[in-house]
Amino acid sequence: MSNQMWKKLGFRESPYDTKPLNVTKDDVDLLLGRDTEQIDFLTSIESDSQGIFIISGVPGVGKTSFLNVQQFLLESGQADFGPRLLASRVLCPIQPSDEPKHIAVRCIQTYCKSIKEYCAITQSDVPSETKKVDAWVHQNKPATLNLGFSVLGNGLNGGRELHLPSINETTYETLVEIIGTIANEVKSELKLEGSIIVFDNMENLHVDDLNDCLTTFRDTLFTIPNIWWVLIGQSGLSSLIQSTTPKVFQRLSGSLELKPIDVIDLIKAVDIRVDRFHTASGGSSPITKETYLKLFESSNGEIRFVFKYCHATCINFIGTIRKLILEKGLRLNEKVFDKFMGEHLVNNQISDSFANTCLKNIIVDEFNGYHLSHDEKKVLKKIGEMNTVRPKDFVHFKEYGVKTMQKFTNSFLVKLADQNLLLRRQEGKSLTYELRGISVFALEYGLLNGA
Repeated sequence: MSNQMWKKLGFRESPYDTKPLNVTKDDVDLLLGRDTEQIDFLTSIESDSQGIFIISGVPGVGKTSFLNVQQFLLESGQADFGPRLLASRVLCPIQPSDEPKHIAVRCIQTYCKSIKEYCAITQSDVPSETKKVDAWVHQNKPATLNLGFSVLGNGLNGGRELHLPSINETTYETLVEIIGTIANEVKSELKLEGSIIVFDNMENLHVDDLNDCLTTFRDTLFTIPNIWWVLIGQSGLSSLIQSTTPKVFQRLSGSLELKPIDVIDLIKAVDIRVDRFHTASGGSSPITKETYLKLFESSNGEIRFVFKYCHATCINFIGTIRKLILEKGLRLNEKVFDKFMGEHLVNNQISDSFANTCLKNIIVDEFNGYHLSHDEKKVLKKIGEMNTVRPKDFVHFKEYGVKTMQKFTNSFLVKLADQNLLLRRQEGKSLTYELRGISVFALEYGLLNGA
């Protein structure tokens, strides 16, 4: 979207950007309310030259933003303590049904890209073997690599040559050696103390696949010298690993379950973004505090949800004003637009009543777009009435046309959670569900009535 729209509200760009914070100095001040978590994370990283760290939390709580700020501080040497580590500017996404080799190949691709981006920023040369690996993994042609890493983690091994076939013909064990060689070059050539590699969205793996992958990684990837592995996943990832893969859990160097920021920090976050992006000093948030706090409460504290719907409400507001002008048969010029817009602004903020109208339009359209069945709406309504449920709370699951509790869970609870209509919380093997964001508003607006 062009920034021209935001200029009509007095901003250079949207103060409600939902993208995660980047590994940059500019974004450090945008992270609020995470001081104790920062100390815990940096202390764990400082404890060893390699390890495994888990960052988990509900969707939209700011896991990637938190990590990226810590990565910038470590890489730049601006952290209060901790080693200088290459930041993972490109996260390695985990896909459903991934096998260890698939993940290892994707890991090499993202690792190489992070190194190239770092070298571009620092005007450094990409290390020679890393450059070869990058060409090999993208062109998928045979290559020769000088390995300086032992799978057993014993350091340099005489720099033996390895002739790499195509990726499909390359073994998982060789991929591990390649990652180790790259890690060696980061330390020896780029003069950093190590690297961070991030596996993102670990919850995409079924529990059995997650266990298989982590068990394989335990004595291979996770033993490579000078690499910190950060695993990002939904709430309860650490307790899930503890209960299902205890040997891997014992190897963890630390974990953080990020909780939603509090209301005070949300207000500060909005104020900082308004100050940074407003075209004049002393500007106000286009969305009133009352409206964005209502979003915050409905979202279980998901800052991303708040910003998404503040952003969308502003767009809907501008569009609605333009439509009102056309309905009155007037020309859509700047003077007329400013006059109409001013009628719905109070102290340069969208009035709560108009904002609520815009928000309802957005929610209704979005919710109807899911085309939920009568039974799906019925499930959502019951969960809303009970606040929090476990699968076993639906003892009369046969009413929904399924024969087993497992089918009910997969057909309703899992599906609705995948559609971001339910919030799924995990504690060990125990699961609970509650309405999330848009479903809370759907209940309020009567979109579940008749279910």
